[in-house]
Amino acid sequence: MKKTVTPLRSLCAALAALVLLVALAAPAFAADGFADLYYRMNDSAEVLTEDEGGELEASLEELSVRQSFDVIIATIDSLESEGCTSMEEYADDLYDYCQFGYGENRDGVLLLISTGDRKWHISTCGYGITAFTDAGIQYLGEQMTPDMADGDYAAAFRTFIQWTDAYVTAAREGHPYDVDNMPKEPFSIVYLGVALVIGLITALIVTGVMKSRLKSVAPQRDATDYIRQGSMKLTNQRDLYLYREVHRTERPKESSSSDSGGSSTHTSSSGSTHGGGGGSF
Repeated sequence: MKKTVTPLRSLCAALAALVLLVALAAPAFAADGFADLYYRMNDSAEVLTEDEGGELEASLEELSVRQSFDVIIATIDSLESEGCTSMEEYADDLYDYCQFGYGENRDGVLLLISTGDRKWHISTCGYGITAFTDAGIQYLGEQMTPDMADGDYAAAFRTFIQWTDAYVTAAREGHPYDVDNMPKEPFSIVYLGVALVIGLITALIVTGVMKSRLKSVAPQRDATDYIRQGSMKLTNQRDLYLYREVHRTERPKESSSSDSGGSSTHTSSSGSTHGGGGGSF
């Protein structure tokens, strides 16, 4: 049976306290590096079918174990229903109180969706702060929001899982996705073919129209034949300077924090360091 958390935050806090009681008799993490207090797919807003929830839980489990990096998705009805006012605060606290994360640094990422507020937020911890830069988080949000806006949350969550795998892999290869290294959209030869066909058809139409307008014009032997007699009279004369030499120096642009790249961090209510960002849909 699927585990649920209602209200998610208070239940997490209660179980976290229980874990602390047995901490003296057990290691902080299981043998595989995860605390394993909850399933990684926490659908409190019930936006998924049972089959979708099971499929996504299995995908999150496989990805988390394979990458040694905890990946979690949670949905809530609204911030008001959870007694909170900040998506960032709720996502960070959920991650901390439920003891998500891999290893000593609690490496991982959590995606929080508030369906009533139509907001999303990504909270990162440990190596997640390196793998998910501020620019990378906003790009990932752009990939998910069309499906979320249409109410297809399962598709949005699949996109999140696929891109998370790519983000972690890119970071471990030494080039995390950032302002100077964003994912490149795949180019399809089909687009090139369509563009060429449209261009050819447009050119044929334009040249055909231009040709049809020249039916009343006959070619002449000399250039003077094209000049109407008495149509040209010189009434004024002056010198015009057609060119001038101008030297310009580009003004240096002020770079904002978002242009400089990297990940901004903050401290959660429990004292942990998190990165992250979010938006609306």
